[in-house]
Amino acid sequence: MSPTRERAISEERFAMKKWLALAAVLAVIVGGWYFVRTNVRFTPLWAQPKFGVVSRSDIRVPITAAGLIEPEQRIEIKSEASGEVIEINYVEGDAVKKGDVLVVLNPDDERRSVTRAEAALERANALAAQAEVAVEKARANILAAQARVDELVAQGESIQADLEHTEWLAENGDVAEKQLIDARSRAAVNKAQLAAAQANLQVAQYNLTDAEQAVIIQHAAVKEATKTLEDARERLRETEIRSPADAIVTEVRVQVGSLVQSATTSVTGGTPVMTLADITTLKVVTRVDEADYGKVHNISPLDALPEIEELRRAAMENAEQMKKRTGKVTLTVDAFPEDEFEGVIQRVEPQGKLNTGSSIIQYDVHVRITDERRYMLPLGAQAQVEFTVESVRDALTVPAEAVKTFESERGVWVPDKTQISPDHPYGKPRFVRCRFGITDGTHTQVLEVIDSFDLKEGVKVFTKLPPKPDDRG
Repeated sequence: MSPTRERAISEERFAMKKWLALAAVLAVIVGGWYFVRTNVRFTPLWAQPKFGVVSRSDIRVPITAAGLIEPEQRIEIKSEASGEVIEINYVEGDAVKKGDVLVVLNPDDERRSVTRAEAALERANALAAQAEVAVEKARANILAAQARVDELVAQGESIQADLEHTEWLAENGDVAEKQLIDARSRAAVNKAQLAAAQANLQVAQYNLTDAEQAVIIQHAAVKEATKTLEDARERLRETEIRSPADAIVTEVRVQVGSLVQSATTSVTGGTPVMTLADITTLKVVTRVDEADYGKVHNISPLDALPEIEELRRAAMENAEQMKKRTGKVTLTVDAFPEDEFEGVIQRVEPQGKLNTGSSIIQYDVHVRITDERRYMLPLGAQAQVEFTVESVRDALTVPAEAVKTFESERGVWVPDKTQISPDHPYGKPRFVRCRFGITDGTHTQVLEVIDSFDLKEGVKVFTKLPPKPDDRG
């Protein structure tokens, strides 16, 4: 046989073996597929059951609303003094402490006012001293006038006695008529002198009254001049305009060279020089939907509720609800995404406002930021406010997606490990009726297990049931 023929026969045998091997592999594959198809229950991945675990968890049910961080109070700074701005120590965004000098005015005008007030006080003191000297002189004049009256009264008594004796003698013819005339003349002169002295005493008394009144007037003038001087000195001190509180400068409304009018003397109320934001108390005014109003209302402190006596009385009578009325909230801001800040509900507005964008009625809720780190928060930043309207600690919980409804009853499906079969390799699903509490969307509180089943921590529950045997692929 030729070499060519032998090579052809060899190639034919090799091809035959290859086809036989391929046929054997196909037979094994088909046989295996048939065996699996007829003897093994196959569940596609999409149809496989899913499980969760019963656990003990804390549950919080929040309502979230947004609002801007604002100061509780904005302070408009006006000068009590007048003058030209010669120094501005802070710009917008600067933090200032109570007592810091914000703006300095040229003090020349106020210094002149102090000088004039000092001179006026000196004049008033001098006039008051003169008035007091006049009082002393008037008192001395009264003493002298009184002494003259007393002297004339004593003389008059002696002259009257002498006159009466002379008249008695004259009746008996024992004295000459001239002596009687002289005695009567002396009595008349004494009487006239006494009347004049008494008139002088009365004038002296009037003069004392006038002098004492003048002292009162001059003392009032001194008091007024003293007050004017104190005011002038205060105006001089107020040429240094100081911050009344710890705050942030939000606006500077003057510049060096600006003329500032006093807020106390100007009919326009004075020139505003700065606007400050009092950062000792910050707040967020947020809005909650009408559907959430009652929930926020029920956790708000009594003093945050509308001032309606019946409403507050009804709230106080609900002891269980009073325990929840802490008003505590948490806030987050994008500036510090990892931090939470504490706050408390300050006021719940009773009047709703229409959100024109969504046609939903919303209510303003004022939240005071109480966190000690509130100074970190930037003014005007948007804060997310979280109201915890319901909460429970260390509760028996199941995954929220494990809660199912079967024949109008709510409960969970659990694998019954006493009924394991090829159709139910994890255990046949059993429905356990339960009474549930609050849920946060991840966990649901189990208040009571109605059916006889030990639903405890660690037990598996179906979050997705397996398909029925007839539904498997």
